[in-house]
Amino acid sequence: MAEQNRRTPEQRRAREAAEREVDRFIAYLQGLDTIDQIAHQGRSIMGMWAEFEGKPPSGSGFSGFCLLADKLDKIRRQHMPDEFGRAFERISAMAEKSPLQVSALFVDRSYRGRTKVAIDPFTEQRYEIHWNDPACAQLLGCETKVFQRRVTKGYAQLESLLGYRQSAAA
Repeated sequence: MAEQNRRTPEQRRAREAAEREVDRFIAYLQGLDTIDQIAHQGRSIMGMWAEFEGKPPSGSGFSGFCLLADKLDKIRRQHMPDEFGRAFERISAMAEKSPLQVSALFVDRSYRGRTKVAIDPFTEQRYEIHWNDPACAQLLGCETKVFQRRVTKGYAQLESLLGYRQSAAA
């Protein structure tokens, strides 16, 4: 019975490739998020108006806007590896067809198997949150078996997009 559940080396390679693909997609999204965060930094016209109590500031010749634009330009020119962009395209297309499976894959790669330490601000007592299958399922608002099924189907779908599992279907 245990031999039936063992994975072949080809199946392990396919799963590892799919996991790397999800990791690349998450890294790509985090890179985009960084650009958005920097874009919201800096001084705005309304901020300066409030800072100088409604009176226009006297000119000093320095503009903080130039520094922010320079930061954004550097980040945009920063070359993201091509495989990250391809991962973004593949998983975005997959998310259009099956968003629940894609969200299960993200929770699997981001949380599952990790431990989060939290401290209660009132009692200063330390709590550990273990991200096991029931905790991940609760985060997604589904049953544990449903979460496990979504992860399994999601990886199978991603593996087929990557070119694996074609011999398993025959």
